Amino acid sequence: MPAPVVAIIGRPNVGKSTFFNRVLRERRAVVHDRPGITRDRNTARSDWNGRHFMLVDTGGFLPAAGAPGELQPGRDAAVRRQAEMAMDLAQVVLFLVDAKTGVTDLDAAIAQILRRRKNPSLLVVNKVDKPADPIVHEFHRLGLGEPFAISAENGTGIGDLLDQVVTRLPAEQAAEVEPRARVAIIGRPNVGKSSLVNALLGEERMLVEPQPGTTMDAVDSTWSTPVGDFVLVDTAGIRRQAHFGDQAEFFATVRALQSLERADLAVVVVDSTQGFQRQEARLAHQALEAGCSVLLIYNKWDLITDREAAWKRVMAERKERYPTLADLPAMPLSATTHLHLAKLSGVLQRRIEEHSRRIPTGKLNEWLEQVQRRRQAPATRSGKAPRIYYLTQTSTRPPEFTLFVNAPSRLSENYRRFLWLQFTDHFDFHGTPVKLRVRKSD
Repeated sequence: MPAPVVAIIGRPNVGKSTFFNRVLRERRAVVHDRPGITRDRNTARSDWNGRHFMLVDTGGFLPAAGAPGELQPGRDAAVRRQAEMAMDLAQVVLFLVDAKTGVTDLDAAIAQILRRRKNPSLLVVNKVDKPADPIVHEFHRLGLGEPFAISAENGTGIGDLLDQVVTRLPAEQAAEVEPRARVAIIGRPNVGKSSLVNALLGEERMLVEPQPGTTMDAVDSTWSTPVGDFVLVDTAGIRRQAHFGDQAEFFATVRALQSLERADLAVVVVDSTQGFQRQEARLAHQALEAGCSVLLIYNKWDLITDREAAWKRVMAERKERYPTLADLPAMPLSATTHLHLAKLSGVLQRRIEEHSRRIPTGKLNEWLEQVQRRRQAPATRSGKAPRIYYLTQTSTRPPEFTLFVNAPSRLSENYRRFLWLQFTDHFDFHGTPVKLRVRKSD
């Protein structure tokens, strides 16, 4: 089931981007005191108490966009359209207002729009620094129910608000195990995703045009090969957020990101003539966060001269610019001339096998004993060292392993990272989002 969408809307400078960053626990959106800094949608995968969702941060919502002498018609009308797109797609809308300025005419206009819509929505009063501040009651007159007081800046009230958000999300459906592996084909516009799918299927299933943006929806196709069947999901080209041009492209991009939630493997298609860029790195990280294994395809390899030297250069450049993605499996091919295309099914199958791999408990604990001989878990400042008992595999697709410890809080983040790196290297996991969880031993 695709992750539901939670959209953040509100007039300019009420703290939407600060709230977005707080929920993600990282600085993803630009924050500035000057209104209007966020003009496009930021979209990121998040979770709370085990529920995953897509969080969408929008530009300042201006219901009167284009009013003479008040707003900038071109830019502000576009910002309004973008916010409305997010609302159309959202299962839950968070309407942020500013406690320090009180209810404004813009707030009232936005509230009127929300009352006409069917989206579940929550009225969130930001910048409430004092608990039980009476200013919150002023916002009851917007007619959107009980206001939730928070401070995105210092984090107060965020947990209680997210508790309410997840209760309003659609009920989760039990995940059905697809007998055929799902492979999402993702990448920037015009790198050859649809051409690749057509070449694999041996038919013109996908419309291919020279201009970017031809594919607007995620399309499933079954590909039968000697090593097994795959479901290929051709998706819309995903640009940087600042390049979103229209409503169709935004919807297509979110659907492409949601397709990763149901995929086993993400094939990130790279234009060999342009190389592995920041957007490819972002897509690879998004795929890993969604639980997909990753394979890089350098398409249009037929246009490259001195290919052996070029491949070494491509690998070296990725390792230098993006060291955390240096071990991603990759292969060159050409969708138009079918160069190396026959090898792809075998490579995909090996990636799927790694994604579904199981390791016997005995082997896991042999490794754990060896790695602890080389480096013991450090003690805390109070001199108490954690005791690691055993390791077992608890899931596949993607592989998940659980480490049982007497006191998980004593196991430092540095040592957890050390174990993860040693584990993935020893068991030869590359480009697979291996999860290493820690639990208290009973």
